[in-house]
Amino acid sequence: MDLATLFERFGEPKVLAWGGACIGLMFGFFAQRSKFCLRAAVIEFWHRQFGEKLSVWLLAFSSAVVTIQVLILNHSIDLSSARQLASKGSISGALVGGLLFGAGMILTRGCASRLLILSANGNLRALLSGLVFAVAAQASLSGALAPLRNIISGWWTVEGGSSRDLLAILGVGNWGGVVFGLIWLCAALFFSIRSGGTIWKWLGGIGAGLSVTLRVGRDSLKFRRNAPNLLN
Repeated sequence: MDLATLFERFGEPKVLAWGGACIGLMFGFFAQRSKFCLRAAVIEFWHRQFGEKLSVWLLAFSSAVVTIQVLILNHSIDLSSARQLASKGSISGALVGGLLFGAGMILTRGCASRLLILSANGNLRALLSGLVFAVAAQASLSGALAPLRNIISGWWTVEGGSSRDLLAILGVGNWGGVVFGLIWLCAALFFSIRSGGTIWKWLGGIGAGLSVTLRVGRDSLKFRRNAPNLLN
């Protein structure tokens, strides 16, 4: 049964909602089993200890990069009209936001994904930190902090399209993205073998990366189906 049949039989909202739920469960399961955490990977990298935490993150990152680029080359997904590429971007927003996110990640002892996983395990500290994170994010998006975010985002902007596409800027194309992802996948496998660990480190990292690919594909499908209505 293909997607067109599913949309016709159950309706687009239900199919996309159930798809998102399944992808979320998949990411949560693999991230929990592999102890996926950006904060732990950053700390290992900073101390030049290329061990288990960094290898798990690199497995997820490289798996997502390779599979997404292969799907683009296979014309299975089209990201040219995705908001992250097509709309105007902000370099200043990325720099300031990245610094704030990194500082908060260190202070709360976990990245956003890890806080969510720890909350599901019953960690009240992670639950409280995650709630504060969600409220602050919503306030920055459309609440009291939105004017400040707009000011910071306006300091240094970049037009959408090829100006935001790193592969287009470097002139390497999607095959270059595949090679880039494979290089980091090999690095991740090397660090994984050297640091040891269980099979869940491998499966969990790759599974988390594949769930990101599925999420990108879901969002691309949703955008393409809604594009005519948005344009009208």
